[in-house]
Amino acid sequence: MAYIVGHPIKKPADFYGRSQQTQRFFEIIGGTQTQSISVLGLRRAGKTSFLQYVSHKDVIARHLPDPDNYLMVYVDMSSCKTPSEFYRRLLVRLQVVLGQGQPINLWRESPPSETKMYDVEALLCQYPNRRVVLLLDEFDHLQTGAFDQDFLIELRAMTSVMDYELACVTASYWDLYQLGSHIGLPPTSPFYNIFYPTPIYLSGLKSAAAQTLIREPAERADWEAAAADVKMIRQLAGSLPFFLQATAAKWFHDKREYGRANPAQIGNHLVAAMSPYFAQWWRSFDECERDFLEAIARKDPIKQLPYDELALTEAARRLRAFGLILQRGDQFRINGAVFAFWIRSYAGKIVLDGRKGTAPLQHNIDPVALRHALVNYFDLEELRTLCFDIGVDFDELKGEGKGGKARELVAYWLHQGDLSLLAEAIRRERGDVIHLPIPTPK
Repeated sequence: MAYIVGHPIKKPADFYGRSQQTQRFFEIIGGTQTQSISVLGLRRAGKTSFLQYVSHKDVIARHLPDPDNYLMVYVDMSSCKTPSEFYRRLLVRLQVVLGQGQPINLWRESPPSETKMYDVEALLCQYPNRRVVLLLDEFDHLQTGAFDQDFLIELRAMTSVMDYELACVTASYWDLYQLGSHIGLPPTSPFYNIFYPTPIYLSGLKSAAAQTLIREPAERADWEAAAADVKMIRQLAGSLPFFLQATAAKWFHDKREYGRANPAQIGNHLVAAMSPYFAQWWRSFDECERDFLEAIARKDPIKQLPYDELALTEAARRLRAFGLILQRGDQFRINGAVFAFWIRSYAGKIVLDGRKGTAPLQHNIDPVALRHALVNYFDLEELRTLCFDIGVDFDELKGEGKGGKARELVAYWLHQGDLSLLAEAIRRERGDVIHLPIPTPK
């Protein structure tokens, strides 16, 4: 496949756009004293790809005069359920990259299951001339584990030690104040003070970068990317990279298979395929943001919404920063015809839990029932197609055969903390089979 749909971008040559965000990142990291940064973006906005890109040695060398002094250490916070797990994972990564030195001050490393902040500090103190930057991906997963305000206080403490230089880069959808409040950290905590006051938002790509993202992979695959193709793909997808990649992949697949791409058919396919992501976004917005988006999608007057000017201004700022709306003067429009159509047709059917800006409730979704539905109602090729539609690389799932792949697919979404995405995708393809009696496989 010419387009990378789902997995993070690993090679700098496959990364498009984000030049302003990249420049800002290195200005902050490479200053007189390195500083901590918050990177904010929607799910599927490309946060992991951005962290992988800025930590690549070739990219660092292009932006910093002394690249060998910097050490970027990536940690996926969704894989850490406790502070000890985090510190252990971080310590191992540091030992691999820096090398295992002798503990100073006679510090004896803790047992693996009890790794502490001091174990990390003991190693870092041996490298006072290196700038260590922690890239903490999926940072809002702290709310799902055994993390509390003490953990954030410890992170701040580590960045304040004089014997080494350390900064944190967090990547999340929730901003740090939302996350801190959720786990009990007061808004007056000095933890927030270590971060550069303006977050880096991963919004949509600029026009030139979006066109390049569509054209270059197509040309490498010997597909003709005519101006009309590029224009229609951008109209359907908007400018967020994941949706551009997915739309372009479907567009050129249909041109190759059927001799032409039908915008209406592709639009309908994308609405169904992207619905799990749109639904997840929708549940994460607050009530004002949802009403704001619906008004724009239906071309209703914004000023008639029952909110004061300050609330509407803040909603517009956040939605624009996340790349969901575009603004010209006083006029707004949804970024992408597919998302706009989904809002008009399906947003009102999304079940909310009654609280503003919260994640969906999934306690009534049985992972065993999902696995049975996948095994009994999909063949192996249909399962592969389902994975493609929801942005999961089928070949990367560890299981063998249909049963193993189904098990690992459920485990993947269980680990992501939102089984509703997989459940909605199954219902879209097979109806309400999750609640039907499980038939005996032939």
